[in-house]
Amino acid sequence: MKKVLILLLLISFGSIYAGGYRVALQGQRMLGMAHAGLSVFNNAETAFFNPAGMAFLDGKYNFSFGVSGIMSHVKYQNAYYYQAYETDNPIGTPFYLYAAYQATDKVSLGLAVYTPFGSSTVWHDWAGSDIVNEISMKVFYIQPSMTFKFSDMLSLSASLIMVYGGVTYNKNVNRYLTGDNGEKTTVQLDSGMTGAAGYDLSLAFRPTKNLSIGLNYRSSVILDAKYGKAEFDNVPSFLSNKLKTTAFSAKLPMPAEFGIGFSVKPVDKLLLAVDYNYTYWSIYKELRIDFKNDLPPSIAEKNYKNTSSIRFGAEYQLNDNMFVRAGYYYDQSPVTKGYFSPETPSLDSNNYTFGFGYQMNKWTFDLSLLYVDGQERTDYTYVKGEGSSAHKFGGTYVNNAIIPGIGVSYSIK
Repeated sequence: MKKVLILLLLISFGSIYAGGYRVALQGQRMLGMAHAGLSVFNNAETAFFNPAGMAFLDGKYNFSFGVSGIMSHVKYQNAYYYQAYETDNPIGTPFYLYAAYQATDKVSLGLAVYTPFGSSTVWHDWAGSDIVNEISMKVFYIQPSMTFKFSDMLSLSASLIMVYGGVTYNKNVNRYLTGDNGEKTTVQLDSGMTGAAGYDLSLAFRPTKNLSIGLNYRSSVILDAKYGKAEFDNVPSFLSNKLKTTAFSAKLPMPAEFGIGFSVKPVDKLLLAVDYNYTYWSIYKELRIDFKNDLPPSIAEKNYKNTSSIRFGAEYQLNDNMFVRAGYYYDQSPVTKGYFSPETPSLDSNNYTFGFGYQMNKWTFDLSLLYVDGQERTDYTYVKGEGSSAHKFGGTYVNNAIIPGIGVSYSIK
């Protein structure tokens, strides 16, 4: 019995890393232009988008800080009984902090601190409680960079990426098990915070003052959670000696990304940018859970697909101080059919962005707004088990999100 219950809950646990946890909110100025920042080198945000672009910044010192507020909702309807439920997610607040320093005419140094992966989903008293009740995932990147300027047109950069992250996750053990008080038996999983390292390589090319090209590759990072802990609540007395705190370990993949971008100024006050981004989600083929006791490992197939997106952004300068921005991109979900996960629902989506900037001496203040229009998807999630515990959880999902943001930049000549 103990083996069946723990295998059930950990197979579900694996799907939280399936997709939908990429957070593209790493710069308010660029977010107003659909995050098309690979070839736009105009403030410290380039320390994230393309560190090689730091060689083309005007100031000797450049700083940027910003935060967004994610207000998202997911609606679910059962495919057979038409029961409807909606998430009650807390407001997420991903942030970033960037600094760029031109040490010499040829060498620039940068530091980027940002949160590119993360999610928070809360379902209350719903039909899929044996898959998830609540989940929170947080991942932080710290990226120091060095850029070398080969000429007035070309620069290259290399970065070290240090990653820290963890997940907490709550679900019912299965659809039927309750404690002696009649409450559902739940399990709380905590992976603990763990660290890993990767790298980033980038190129910036500016053949003319009105044309720029950027390339960036950010490596995959595997977080190795060695000290995970599972704790049970409302355990019935006949299982109290079996459903006790147990430890586990798992490897959590953060996929690699490649991007190429172009920007051009067809007229003096108008900037247009296009980025192509490719994410290597296929690194996530399976989740292996190794227990610290005598249970055999749990291996769940994932088989996710790589995804790509094209981002279109524009910025228009109204006067010496004010800028308006807009953009659009279509985002693909990496989740293949039959592996959809209500833990972090990942849908194909249309994304519309807007922005406003105000420049005052050395300071620039940026506002952004992102609207995510998730495309309806009917799919199912396998919940594997034995006998009556084995079932497929199917239904139709739709989501949307409104994400405002504010950023501040500072430059010293």
